[in-house]
Amino acid sequence: MKQCYLCGEELIKNKNKSKDHVPPSCIFPPDKLSNLITVPCCKKCNKEYEQLDERMRNYFAILAGDKSGIVGQIAKRAILESGKLRELFLSYTKEHPTLIDDIGNQRLVFYFNDDELKTWLIRVVRGVSYYINKKRISDTAIYKLFIYPKLIPQPSDTFPMEKGLEFRPYFVSGVIQELNNDFWVLIFYDKLIFSVSIDACD
Repeated sequence: MKQCYLCGEELIKNKNKSKDHVPPSCIFPPDKLSNLITVPCCKKCNKEYEQLDERMRNYFAILAGDKSGIVGQIAKRAILESGKLRELFLSYTKEHPTLIDDIGNQRLVFYFNDDELKTWLIRVVRGVSYYINKKRISDTAIYKLFIYPKLIPQPSDTFPMEKGLEFRPYFVSGVIQELNNDFWVLIFYDKLIFSVSIDACD
């Protein structure tokens, strides 16, 4: 019996059965690889994340600058063409209290919505974990999210080719597994580094 990797609902063909890309396929360029990861998902959960996927793609790709390549161009166009998306993006951009530019103005910094970012990254981790371990992460697990804005990843072309690096430079993942804790590192566009710590409670 297959279950949705997110909610655990039993999946039935021609009723609620679907597949979800993890990470979402929209973070890749239009000529994306054919071996992207998919995991079993119910139609409800799959649809629930469509808009969040696009928003996070836009934010990540724009923040990554030139490193996101054509994906960054797609993201900029999406925001410029939608008043709603543009307004939302600008609402997360605020003056930094201490950083100033060359002429003395306070620098604008993008601040993620913490709940939105955590929800999205946990979903990515749950999907990649399911793909590797062939089972769902427990619903009682406790997640902790960390952002590393000052760290600069090593360029993708210097990484050895091994598991977790198949989708570089768009996405790199790795995990350190201990008895009651998994520590995931996620890198997007060779620019943005996050980690998700998962503590098992059962």
